[in-house]
Amino acid sequence: MSAFDTLLAQTIQSAELLSDSGSNDERKAYDEANPVVLPVRRAALPAISDKAVELIVTFEVTSEALYNRLYVHPVWPQGQSGCTIGIGFDLGYVSAQDMSTDWSSAQLAPADLALLQGVCGLKGTAAQQALPRVKSVSVPFAAANTVFRQVTLQRTVAQTINALPKAAQLAPDCLGALVSLVYNRGPSFGAQGDRYTEMRAIAADVASGNLADIPQQFRSMKRLWENQPNMAGLVRRRELEALLFEEGLG
Repeated sequence: MSAFDTLLAQTIQSAELLSDSGSNDERKAYDEANPVVLPVRRAALPAISDKAVELIVTFEVTSEALYNRLYVHPVWPQGQSGCTIGIGFDLGYVSAQDMSTDWSSAQLAPADLALLQGVCGLKGTAAQQALPRVKSVSVPFAAANTVFRQVTLQRTVAQTINALPKAAQLAPDCLGALVSLVYNRGPSFGAQGDRYTEMRAIAADVASGNLADIPQQFRSMKRLWENQPNMAGLVRRRELEALLFEEGLG
C-alpha cells in the first residue's frame, strides 16, 4: 500500500474528527468574484485517476455509508455556504435554472426540484433559515454520485485546464491532485498576495515543466491552516495531494 493509500484510509477512518465545514468557501468566493465562461463545446477532457476522485469525495462526504447517514437530505455547512445537496453541490452559488440543468440526470421528483430551486442563491444566514423548507428532500447517493462525476467534476477539470493549459498533458494522478486543489481553492493561480504564493508557483511549475517542485508547493500551503484546529482537514488534504502528485511522477 502506497503512502497515499495509507493516509487516505486513515483519513476516512477519522473523517468526522477532521471535519472542516465550509472549507470550500475560498473556491466559491473566488469563482463568484472571477467568473469564467468555459466553452460550451470543447474537446474531450483528460481523465483524472480514481484515487483523485476518491480523495475529493472523501473530503466532501467520506463514503456512501456516511452520506446515507448525514447527507442524504440537504445540509447547511455554515459560513457563507448555501443549502448543500449531493456531493458538495452548493445551491447558494447557482441559479435555479442552472440547478435544474445540472441535476437533469438525477431524476428528482418535480416537487423536490421545485423546493430546491426555491433556495438557490441563498447564502449564509438566509440559507440557514431556509434549510427547514427543503429538509424533506431526499437525494439518493447514486444520483449525487452521477451529478458529481458528470457535472461538478468535469467542470472542475475544465477550470483547471483553462487556468493551466499544460496540465492536460499530466498523468491522471498529477492532474487529479491539481483538480482537487482547484475544487477546494478555485483556479486562483494568478491571484496576488502572500496567500496565493504557492498557487502562483504551481502555475509557473506547470508552465515550465518543473513538476518535481509541485509537491513541495502543496506542502508549503499548509501554513495557511496549520494553526487552526477546525481546519486540520485542509492540512491533511494538502499532504494527500502532494503524495498523489508524487505517485503520478513515478
